[in-house]
Amino acid sequence: MTSTELTAEEIIEQAKARRGGRLLPVHELMAEVDPQILRRYDQLTAEILFPEEPKALDHKTHYLVLVGVTTAVKGDPDGIIWSAKRAMQHGASRREVLEAVLMSGLPGGMPTIEEATHALKKVFDES
Repeated sequence: MTSTELTAEEIIEQAKARRGGRLLPVHELMAEVDPQILRRYDQLTAEILFPEEPKALDHKTHYLVLVGVTTAVKGDPDGIIWSAKRAMQHGASRREVLEAVLMSGLPGGMPTIEEATHALKKVFDES
């Protein structure tokens, strides 16, 4: 192993640190099967989900889009919560977060909005 290669434990710790100290089951499986798969996946998601500097979209807009997309694809409620919290940390109002959810109604169907509002209630109750 060269000095630039990370150990399995270091890869896992980096992934955990980026995600607030916890891994999802998909990350744990990757780490178990081949930590290098987790490393590559983590690098990709770091670029997409955790950009250090805004790209074309500012951070607030970036996370609002993610709220809407996660809602539209009937994503994991934890993903909606995670995205909504980050959008609000970057200045989004409750109205803006709700609007991102509401915009998903046409492509995702109205039940997606109803499900997402349960997740938003958790976020709004904490803020």
